[in-house]
Amino acid sequence: MTNNDFDKLIKSASEKLGSSPDDLRRSIEKKDISALSAMMSKSDKEKLRKVLADKELMAKLKSASSPEEVLKMLGGMK
Repeated sequence: MTNNDFDKLIKSASEKLGSSPDDLRRSIEKKDISALSAMMSKSDKEKLRKVLADKELMAKLKSASSPEEVLKMLGGMK
């Protein structure tokens, strides 16, 4: 994933979370999940916990080549 792709993903995610891209980026860079989870609904928090606990999915997400691929992987979760 290129920096431009990462920027697009951050922008899209921040819009859905109702935060600024800069705030979301800082939370991610600091690995501060508590700040990120404060912006999320209870349902979304549970989904995040599920993603973070799935080591296979996390490896796939890290190797994704585009934000679209990341969203496709996350959208396929049950």
